[in-house]
Order: sequence, then structure tokens, then C-alpha cells
Amino acid sequence: MKSNIKVLIQLCFAGLLLVLSGCQESFLDEKPLDRFSPENLLSNKAGFESILVALHKNARDERTLDRPDQMGTGTDVSTSGVADGRFMKDYRLVLPNDQIVGYYWDWAYASMLKNANLIITRAENPEINWTAEEKNQVVAEARFFRAFTYNVLVNLFGGVPIVDQELTAPRFDFTRASRTEVLQFIQADLEFASQNLPLVGSDPTKDGRIFRAAALHLLSEVYISLGQATKDASFYDKAIAAATQVLDGSAGAYQLMTKRFGDTSRPGDAFSDLFWTNQQNRGSGNLETIWAVQYEFLTVGGAEGQNHDLRWWGPQFENIRSPDNKRILVSDSIGRSQGGNRPTNYFFYDIWKDNFKNDMRNSHHNIRRVWIYNDKTSEFFGQQARYTVANGRAVIARPDGTPTTIAVDTLRWFYPMIRKIEGQLPAPLSGRTNNDQVRMRLAETYLLRAEAHIHKGNMALAAADLNVVRSRANAKPVEAADVSLDYLLDERARELTVEEARRRTLVRLGKLYERATRYNWDAKATMQPYHELWPIPQKAIDANREAVLEQNPGYPGAK
Repeated sequence: MKSNIKVLIQLCFAGLLLVLSGCQESFLDEKPLDRFSPENLLSNKAGFESILVALHKNARDERTLDRPDQMGTGTDVSTSGVADGRFMKDYRLVLPNDQIVGYYWDWAYASMLKNANLIITRAENPEINWTAEEKNQVVAEARFFRAFTYNVLVNLFGGVPIVDQELTAPRFDFTRASRTEVLQFIQADLEFASQNLPLVGSDPTKDGRIFRAAALHLLSEVYISLGQATKDASFYDKAIAAATQVLDGSAGAYQLMTKRFGDTSRPGDAFSDLFWTNQQNRGSGNLETIWAVQYEFLTVGGAEGQNHDLRWWGPQFENIRSPDNKRILVSDSIGRSQGGNRPTNYFFYDIWKDNFKNDMRNSHHNIRRVWIYNDKTSEFFGQQARYTVANGRAVIARPDGTPTTIAVDTLRWFYPMIRKIEGQLPAPLSGRTNNDQVRMRLAETYLLRAEAHIHKGNMALAAADLNVVRSRANAKPVEAADVSLDYLLDERARELTVEEARRRTLVRLGKLYERATRYNWDAKATMQPYHELWPIPQKAIDANREAVLEQNPGYPGAK
């Protein structure tokens, strides 16, 4: 009872203070005394740089959600290895209240666009102490990130609301722009960025920053999208021109890495070197990477252990048992993967048929197809793990091929592993690493220019660009007569799987439903054409009470 009375007295006293304070008109006046308020912080270049750091962190966050890579799973290259319907394994479960749908919407509007627009709007303050060049470079990097974000949104949801300035008060009246309008908005941002971002230099302390080549690379892709949306073929010429500025050195010195570099004592090849720990960036001698997001071990803000590529793209091999029932042990660079992104047979077999043994990207340095029993207490230590099918189910096989009774899950536990997700692990991180993630590199720029040539109908020039990439991989050249959009997508799968936001690539080309249902057994069973686009999150529709935020066709609530 005494404690209750004490609480009541405290509440009454607090209320009296509020009443007395309310008598002073200045009590509610906002005075941004904290040094991190925009009014105090954004007074010089250093202040704006701090918000740019937040934007880089926000951009990294797109891929740090502790779930399978939603841009890969449910497409032609990957399904989910889990037994239930999550993670795009069952498209019927992709609904307006789905967690991942809301995550991407909030990531875009509450993080990326908020910070980008804060910079862009506040940069117009004439009292800021900086040069015109410094201002333009800061705004250019912010506009790059705004364009990057809208390119994600338009290729996940279709047309979305365009917010082009800092919001200083709540709004409940957003409406959706068309896909073409969003693409045109992106175009304007990237054209500005490509003219005002600096050229790449040799300073390794700048690794991870956005340079002119990144804007031109993304602009090439967006021009292609505009060509498709408007049926104006001149956009394909613009896409070729933008990519060419990156490829011919006009936007800085980049090159395909055709020879080994970095830690060459490690077994590998020129392709595997691109992804090994501490070799993703220019500071390591890697001149192919255009943009890599940064992770730092034991560093505040470094997102320690938040690169989930290893966790989700590799099989849950720790559950594989030897014939004497001993596990494969988790160790060193192969980490502790969980089988969330299970590549399809299309990736593991179909795309390599013409050059299975010789294509470097399919070598044992880049795809781990053999698993070895590594428990020294097992009589099968050092021998290759194998399975066979007996009585309609997969079981572990003995060295002579005869079946055991030990069941094995070939969808989640036992399948080849794409090795660009591997790397040196500084500490046990539950399947996560601190490897920097490559988001753009020169090989894709060649493929974007090849794609633009395909849209123009110039298959000879498309083949020439494709063969630059294929030559590095020791793959046989493609003939112009064999070039098509599907062939290009096959080449992107060979070169870019894990790195590429495959879902967004297929959506922008109108190919997601067609190719997912052709190559992905789970998508074939559950996907409908309207699943090309994700639903608008229901919480965004409900909150927008002063205007109608229309739902995408096919989903609950759509007209």
C-alpha cells in the first residue's frame, strides 16, 4: 500500500510540474540544442558527410536482414531449402502483410529516401560553408542513393509514390506514380550524379564510396528500362553510351581481372580471387569492383557478422552423416550455412551444359561440388560424402555405392555450394561473415551493354561484349546467331549469382514469371503472373488515409 501511495504522489507532483510549465509560452518552443540535429549538423561539408555515412549504412542494410536473400530465392536461380512455404517457396503466402514486403518498403521510405532527401533539401541552404564543387559532389552521392532506392522499389512494386524532398510534417495523401514516371525521376538523379561524382582514384581509404562509374553503370540499366517502358529505342543508344564511359576508362581506370591477385598462395583462379576476404575492393588490387558495401570486424558501425550470404546460400551440410553416423563438422571458411537459398538445377547443371568442365566459373574453386567427411573419429574420415536413392528416398551411400539407412535432405543439406560466399572467418559468427559485398563490377557493365545491343537487334555487338566476359572465364565464344535475351540471362546467372538482385533483373525485363515457372519447381507449383510484382504493404495503404494508395492487381484489396 505504501508503495502505491508513493507512486501516486510522484505522479501528482509530475502533473503539477507540467501544469506550471504550461503557463510559460516558451515551454513548447523547439530549440535544437543537440549537436546532431539537422540545423546544427548540416552547416558544412563534414556534417553532410555524416549523413552520407548513414546512407551507406542504410544501403548495406538491404542485404543484412537475417532471412534468405529475397532477391534470389523464388526466381529461376534459387528456391528455398526450408521445408515450409516461407521465403518465396510458396508464392501464395506473399501477401500485403508479409514481413519482407514491409521490410523493403520501410527500408526505402523510412531510411534511404529520408536521409537522401534530407541531404538534397538542406544542401540548398545558402549559409552552408562549402564550395560549389563540394556541394555538387555531396548532392550527387545522395541522388545516386535516391535513384538506387527508387530502382529497387520500381522493380519490386511497380509504380510507387515519389518523394523528392525532406518531409517536415506527416503526410497521409500519397499516390502512386507510374513506372515510367518513376524511371524518369531516377534518370534525372543519375544524370546529375554521373556528371558530378568524382572519378575513382587509387586511395584505398575511399573503398566503398560512390564514384562516377557507379552512377553510369546504374544509368545504363535504367535507360534500358526506359526503352522498354516508352518503346523509344533511343534509350538503348543512351544505355550503350553510359556503359561505354565505364568500359573505355572515361569514368576511371577499371578492368576485368584476368590474372590472379591478392593471396595467390591460396588455391584458386582469377574469378575466385574477386570474392576472397579483403580482395573485393580496389585497395587490394581489384580493379573490377565498381561498388562494394563495407563490413568491419570489431568496429563500431561495421555491421560485424552481418553479411548473411554464407549463412543462406550454402547448404546445411552439418547434418550430413557418414555411413558410421558421424557429422560433417563446421570449420574455417565454409562456415555454418543453413540452406535458405537452394540454387536450382538450372543453375547447377543447365547453364553449364555447353562448357561444363572448362568454364572457370564452374570450377571447383568457384562451386564446391564435393563434400568430405572431416570428423577424425569416423572411419570414413577424408573420404567423399555420397548419397543414393533407395526405396524412393535419398540416403547416405557407402564408398562402394551401396545405400545405408541414413536419410539425407538433398534440398537443404546436400547440394553444391557457390564459393564466392566463402572467406576467412575471424571468429565464429553463426554462418555470417565480414566479407565486403560486391554490388557492382565491370563484368556486369559489359553484360548491360550487351543487353542494350540485344534490344536494338545488334547481336554481333552483343556477342562481342558477352565474349569479353566469357573469355576471362575460359568459356567458348558465343556466336551472334545464338545470342538472345534468354542467353544473356543465362550468362548473368553464370557470372553474377549471389551478387545479382536476380528478382529485380527479371522483373525489369518482364521475365520473372516465365523463367521462375520454367526452372524453379516450387514457383511452378504456386506462382501466378501477378506475382511478378510484390503487393503494396497493407500498413502503408491503411496509414494513407487521405488518398487511395492502390494495391497491385491480384492481391487482397486490389480493384
